[in-house]
Amino acid sequence: MAVARLAAVAAWVPYRSWGWAAAPVGPHRGLGALLALIPQRAPRWLPACRQKTSLSFLNRPDLPNLAYKKLKGKSPGIIFIPGYLSYMNGTKALAIEEFCKSLGHACIRFDYSGVGSSDGNSEESTLGKWRKDVLSIIDDLADGPQILVGSSLGGWLMLHAAIARPEKVVALIGVATAADTLVTKFNQLPVEDSGRKNCISLHSA
Repeated sequence: MAVARLAAVAAWVPYRSWGWAAAPVGPHRGLGALLALIPQRAPRWLPACRQKTSLSFLNRPDLPNLAYKKLKGKSPGIIFIPGYLSYMNGTKALAIEEFCKSLGHACIRFDYSGVGSSDGNSEESTLGKWRKDVLSIIDDLADGPQILVGSSLGGWLMLHAAIARPEKVVALIGVATAADTLVTKFNQLPVEDSGRKNCISLHSA
């Protein structure tokens, strides 16, 4: 199962914000160990088999609407951030949701703008636009502290989101995070394309 292969590359908890002690989580422990370390601050939900998610849309006046599925549960919630052109119905996304169901934790999975069931045009997508998508999910859908699970390109966006929303992100789990690939491509752009370095197209990465 995909969850079994998750590698927890970082786990940190802002002590002042939540009053929880920082706890490193190694690759051998994973998401289950991380959730077990965090005190329960919400009542237990009904058995996981009764929890279902349905397709919903986050309406944004000046941006494409985002398709998402939200599983209700206890805190902290889990937000799965998919890889390049990956869908929220992919193997890893579904495995994460099933894992959260088994523990009774909240979970959100979504499609980037221009991908899957979300509005927008993938040919017009940029890292900046997808970063805004992730922040919209955190700001408008997530309740309380969140653990971000980023796969491939989603791992890069996960890091940006954690920097932008430190008050809501309590831990990070990277699955084959592609941060090094993007930085390498960025540095390989020729001098005449230096203007493009401020907004690298996803298709150039």
